[in-house]
Amino acid sequence: MDKASITAKNKRFTAIAWILAILVLAVAVPLNLIFERLNINFDMTPNSMYTLTDTTKEYLDELDAKGVRVDVYFLTKLEDLEGDLECLALYRTLLAYKEHPCFNLIDFDPDTDPETLRKINPDGIYNLSSGDFLFTFENLVKRLPGSLMYTYRTDENDNVIGAEFRAENYITGYIKSVVEGELPTVYFLSGHGEVPLSDMTQLSANLGNYNYGAKELNLMTDSAIPADCCILVIASPKQDLTDAEYKKIQAYTQNGGHLSVLMSPDESDTVFRNIEMLLSNYCIGMNYDRVEETDANRRSHSETYAMMCDIIQANTETGEDLTSGLLPNVNSIVTFMPYSRSFYTIYGTNYGKLTADTLIRTQTTAKSVPFGGTNPDPQTVEGQALVLSMYVIDTEHNNSKLVVFGSSDFITDAGASNAYFINPLQLFLTSITWMYDSDLDMNIQDKERTFDSLNVNSSGEASGLIALFIGFPVLVAAVGVVVWLRRKNG
Repeated sequence: MDKASITAKNKRFTAIAWILAILVLAVAVPLNLIFERLNINFDMTPNSMYTLTDTTKEYLDELDAKGVRVDVYFLTKLEDLEGDLECLALYRTLLAYKEHPCFNLIDFDPDTDPETLRKINPDGIYNLSSGDFLFTFENLVKRLPGSLMYTYRTDENDNVIGAEFRAENYITGYIKSVVEGELPTVYFLSGHGEVPLSDMTQLSANLGNYNYGAKELNLMTDSAIPADCCILVIASPKQDLTDAEYKKIQAYTQNGGHLSVLMSPDESDTVFRNIEMLLSNYCIGMNYDRVEETDANRRSHSETYAMMCDIIQANTETGEDLTSGLLPNVNSIVTFMPYSRSFYTIYGTNYGKLTADTLIRTQTTAKSVPFGGTNPDPQTVEGQALVLSMYVIDTEHNNSKLVVFGSSDFITDAGASNAYFINPLQLFLTSITWMYDSDLDMNIQDKERTFDSLNVNSSGEASGLIALFIGFPVLVAAVGVVVWLRRKNG
């Protein structure tokens, strides 16, 4: 083959190579621009971080077919999440929800659009902040805190070592709860001189913020506890329950109903026989006393009977997560309990079928002084820690739960506005969600945020990987150069 033919052949190969390169660019660049223009993305994450599960897609398709539309207010502009790597999973997930007509996302900045904020929260019931969601359908409204979108794992030095994206389970569950369910209601017993709901407006607002309704219930006139009652609260009655009321409440608890009983000290000679019977069903006894703190350094300066107490971590061995969320606050803010009576454990025949533990306890410097009732042999108890709050689970009766507090003062408007009593109030609210969780679990697994990684266990393995990822491409390139030179010189 003469030199002219070789030169012509090389030129043809060079021309073909350039044409192929130009064709690749001609195809890749427009495709990239088209995908970007159409906002088309491919989820290449190992756990489909940016893709809705079949559970969600099937449910949303069902709502679309029915013509249902849920207004979802998001207190952040969606576009603000687009460039934030930490929020990319939430951004992509919300875009996927928006593809369904039933999900009407209304994103806004509460700082620049206060009018929308006033529209969805005219009475300030919901404690909304940036990043929160508000789901509305017909007359039902539920708040979803933005802080729940991710859960983080930390090491002993509080360094974040892992994160799980959990928004889909919450968002789909909240859609379903406002579309198909009724707001669970906390009923406050009335008719016996209890603290009226009108004196607990701040508590009612807090319950609304936790997605619960609040109503009063008079069992002297109502035939039974309503079906939508998630928890029955008895807040410092002045008279005892009637036998008929006791039977109604007992039937409710034996079917798995939950009770919260708050009994402030009462100086009258009233004996709460039926309330004591209710508590004894859970192996709890109630003292007719008033707890005093003998150490002046452990009292509130303005409240003689407001004493420093300890919130006890709920027994983690039983899986009861009742106090863990409060502990950081408890460690930074001293816990005071107002004007309170004490309780004790009764070791009845059903004790082995109960799970029980202390929630609030005094120091040994407090004492129990007889107060009210008709105790024939009053005694002052000193030198031991006194129990001011307890919880019980009755496994024999559909896990019916009971929480008792020795005071109701901290749930009144006066008590709720007193910073000294913030921890007991938070404990009460936590006990509500512990007894009856208003969130609907769709059983959609959290998605762990993962990153591609390469673990090298030895220097030999490292050398092999270097040869594979660096040496092999260099070898291929060298072979290509040699072949090209030989062909050129041939």
